[in-house]
Amino acid sequence: MAVIDDFFGKNAVKNNKAKRKNPSSAGTDPGPPAVKKPKAESKEMKKEVKKEGVDTQVSAEDVLKTIPDADPSLLDLSPDAEKMNFFQLKAKQNANGSEAGEQLDIDSIPRGRENCLNGLTIVFTGVLPSLDREQCEQLSARYGAKITKSISGKTSLVVIGSDAGPSKVKKIKSLGTKCIDQEGFIQLISQMPADGGSGENAVKEMAKKKELEKKVEQDIEEEIKKEQEQEQEQEQEQERTKAKPQKSTGGSTFRAEKKVVDKDTQLWTVRYAPTDMKHICGNKGNVEMLHSWLSTWFDKKHDLNGSTIDHYKAVLISGPPGIGKTTAATLISKKLGYDVIEKNASDFRSKKVLNEHLKVCLDNTSVSGYFQHDGESKNAANGKRFVLLMDEVDGMSSGDNGGVAQLAQFCKTTKTPMILICNDKSLPKMRTLDKYCFDLGWRRPTSREMKSRLMSIAHREGLKLDPNLIDKLVAITHNDIRQIINIMSTVARTQKSLNFDNLNQMQDSWEKEVSLKPFDVIARLLSPNKLSINDRIGLYFNDMDLVPLMVHENYRSTRPACVNASNKLDHLRQLAKASDLISQSDLVNQRIRSGEQQWSLLPFHAILSTVYPAAEIQGQITGRINFTSWLGQNSKKMKFDRMVQNLQYHTCTRTRTNNVDLRLHYVPFLRDRLLAPLAKHGADGVSDVLETMDEYYLTKENFDNVLELAVHGSMKFDDVYKKLPTAVKSGFTRKYNSYVHPTIIYKTGDSVGSSVRRTQDESIEDEERRKNGADDPDADNDNDQDDAADDSGSGDILKDNLIKEIKPKAKPKPRAKSAKQAKPAAKTGRRL
Repeated sequence: MAVIDDFFGKNAVKNNKAKRKNPSSAGTDPGPPAVKKPKAESKEMKKEVKKEGVDTQVSAEDVLKTIPDADPSLLDLSPDAEKMNFFQLKAKQNANGSEAGEQLDIDSIPRGRENCLNGLTIVFTGVLPSLDREQCEQLSARYGAKITKSISGKTSLVVIGSDAGPSKVKKIKSLGTKCIDQEGFIQLISQMPADGGSGENAVKEMAKKKELEKKVEQDIEEEIKKEQEQEQEQEQEQERTKAKPQKSTGGSTFRAEKKVVDKDTQLWTVRYAPTDMKHICGNKGNVEMLHSWLSTWFDKKHDLNGSTIDHYKAVLISGPPGIGKTTAATLISKKLGYDVIEKNASDFRSKKVLNEHLKVCLDNTSVSGYFQHDGESKNAANGKRFVLLMDEVDGMSSGDNGGVAQLAQFCKTTKTPMILICNDKSLPKMRTLDKYCFDLGWRRPTSREMKSRLMSIAHREGLKLDPNLIDKLVAITHNDIRQIINIMSTVARTQKSLNFDNLNQMQDSWEKEVSLKPFDVIARLLSPNKLSINDRIGLYFNDMDLVPLMVHENYRSTRPACVNASNKLDHLRQLAKASDLISQSDLVNQRIRSGEQQWSLLPFHAILSTVYPAAEIQGQITGRINFTSWLGQNSKKMKFDRMVQNLQYHTCTRTRTNNVDLRLHYVPFLRDRLLAPLAKHGADGVSDVLETMDEYYLTKENFDNVLELAVHGSMKFDDVYKKLPTAVKSGFTRKYNSYVHPTIIYKTGDSVGSSVRRTQDESIEDEERRKNGADDPDADNDNDQDDAADDSGSGDILKDNLIKEIKPKAKPKPRAKSAKQAKPAAKTGRRL
């Protein structure tokens, strides 16, 4: 697992704090002028602002008119910049960002008024002199601005720096959007009135926030009312149980008492787990569709012929972890009165285990439903039915021994609803379920969808949560609402508010560690970065098998930042260093993967294969990041090795050579002997080709392998064989299949276990004796006796297709003999 990049410039903050403690440690470069950290606004300052009418009369448009536009040179595009792709532009920005001066601390920027950027839509592009883009986005979010990545007619202003994106620059010129630089952005924060002023957009945004507050209050009231009703029902149930006579068993009384759990001791994720469909954040359309499908499952005909969800007996819910897939499926099933049988599919990987444990559930009813009275269940019709919930279905994709295929058959024949849940639907073995399951793709809930639920939880727990902070919490946790709730519970133990002031103090423990994709890992390693060696090793361990191969594939397409672009010799030297390190890492990998199993060398392998080569070559990525081609080439090599080995099995008595010599010398010769007659004489050359194949004991599969192995130059398979007339190829196939060909050797498993029995008219020994003119019946008898003795201990000898069982002939029935026939026999004394 790798740690996510620093969203808010933690390293810069730490460096600035260290420099302030020890000014002598700073370099000779004075950097930008220091900005004094102002104190928080006092009550007197707020009164002065109100007297001046700044917070009620001034609008955002009026303030923007007073801020000067950015330098027009930032909007000039060079011809080279227009030709750059995304990766090249990103690498150039990272290189320029690393060369920038000292970074400003967010705390050193003058503090603005509360929600002063409310109603503004801001886009950041380019590299700012002393502020990271993440820092700017944090400042904008703190004061209520909306941050977008693309420029449109709704964009209020653009904060631009050097090396801005060419497409964004063209959009700015075409729309005439207001552009300011870093100094203008800081000036905007200090001059904007509270709540965004009196502008139209600010008023609309404040109205939305008030509506959200009202909705939160309504949700809290409804939850409290439901809790009170549940408590009353529990009290009434307890009174009824006390009034009922107690059951006695052998003189002893027994009373079933429900355990009451103290809510104060529960985790917040358990206490505020969804109990109603309104509590589910995001994916509202999918939730409603699943509810409708499950409520009418027994009323619809599931014929698998349509494209709607009602035509399927099973549903496959796919999406990243932590977004509420299992919670939504369980909640909907229980709300409809179903009894839920939840199984983890990763525990039922094989076909045999599925048949033993789950097949009985496909046509059955719930036992607990029979013991419920009609008044006790709101859905009495479904009380005796249940839903089969299979979680982590993608866990069956490794060594399942037919488990996914059997699960697909269950989805086809089941008589009860099935809900399958997986994280990654793109796995190859998951395609088997596409035909029998309706796909419901779950996406991550957005901050807007989670804001109401999080605000209601914070309000009930007495935690003051800044609404502007929710967007950053969602970004840090990768839209994981459970982790956000855990963060809130942690802060609530020591503090009464959660805002941007205590964000930088605790964000290290808030960051969610996720597994990055190999493409993201390579982009970070090969681009200029300030990651520590431990962080780079952590990127390697995201996928220690694939990341080194990705580095090997893409390091040549990177232009090192430490080398002048015109100096190709230095560039070649850096490539040589990287390639030498990658070669040395193969030696370490052999120690790890071989019989020595020295897994303690993995960090050293990470340095040699990934960290060190990427550090030598990091710079500007000149092309797109490609997936490793080694996997495909290695698979092709193994395929060709199998072909050559198969040819060597069949031709060993004729060629008497190894695999290497067979591939280098015999394969080109055999190809000419097999294709030349067909190319020159057409159908008349079929006999010559078959004679050559029988001479070397080649099969039709070997014929195709010889043509596929000869791929160099004019010997390419497509150049000759595909140009032959179809009649010639069809005639060759028909004549090959018209008689049985001699076979010299069979690999292990070729002759055993096949349903088709192949017979041979003559074995290789018979053919050799026929050619040499020797036929010794005594030797044959000895060989037969030896073979019989060797095969006497084999229990599966009758399964071998090369051995034909000779069944004994049925004895003729004895006939009734006449007296004339019996007399001579009696005289001679012989038995009839």
